[in-house]
Amino acid sequence: MIITSDPKEVDQVDTIVNRAEVLDDPPPAYFGTQSSSLRAVDAPLPPIPAAAAPPPVPHAINPTNHLSLSRANGSIKGVYVIDPRIRIPQPMLPSLASDETEATRRHLFLSSTNGGVDVDVWVVGGGDYKGRVKMLAKSFNGGVTIRLHTSDAARPPIHLTATSTNGTVTVHVPHAFRGPLTARTRNGSAQFSAQLTAATTTFNETSGTHRCFVGEFADWADAPGEWLGDEICVETWNGGIKLQYDTEGQGAWEMGVKQKGKGTFIGRLLGL
Repeated sequence: MIITSDPKEVDQVDTIVNRAEVLDDPPPAYFGTQSSSLRAVDAPLPPIPAAAAPPPVPHAINPTNHLSLSRANGSIKGVYVIDPRIRIPQPMLPSLASDETEATRRHLFLSSTNGGVDVDVWVVGGGDYKGRVKMLAKSFNGGVTIRLHTSDAARPPIHLTATSTNGTVTVHVPHAFRGPLTARTRNGSAQFSAQLTAATTTFNETSGTHRCFVGEFADWADAPGEWLGDEICVETWNGGIKLQYDTEGQGAWEMGVKQKGKGTFIGRLLGL
């Protein structure tokens, strides 16, 4: 079976608005090999640990806003600092996507058709910014890894969407994150680190979709109207999902809890 990408994606022109370096890598193989060591652990979960200090903001990187990086063939790698308070001159702003308006313009957009996304992103900015910091990272043929960090200071809430059609999606969640988390995989499984699992309440799991809340949710049910706090949505068609705190060591999900996935042919082919 051959999956072809949307011609509109392939013909797109790279748009880069940032001073951080973006490196080209060769396109990945269509179906990359994935670790077969993912496993469920039946041992009792540890208590929720005290909040660890987040990684410091890299001062060598100039903060930016409304950053848009699009690649047809090649990966996106880099370290970025997003400050939603920064005003970008109109000629430097990317064209609005079909689902955007000036009022809903994303603060970060990363897209690769044939290549992966592997980035560290810091969200800064005081509580004087009214609104959520909206971010989207996606790939068609490639994995998506985003290590998301926030500072201890007052910050705006974040809304991250990370998706892949053919690849694993890994998200390192800020330790200060509090809000809904939705993980959806068609042919694969979702795995949470032990620390993140201990802080997460799962409301339901249906057809590969996990709807959870990270942190205390008592006041969420009583809040009127739409939720305007933190939120993360993770989705992949053919691949797994891995979630852990950004303050945990690399690969902490390996000792966490593996949520039930689909034992399909494609899933077995991907080693899930």
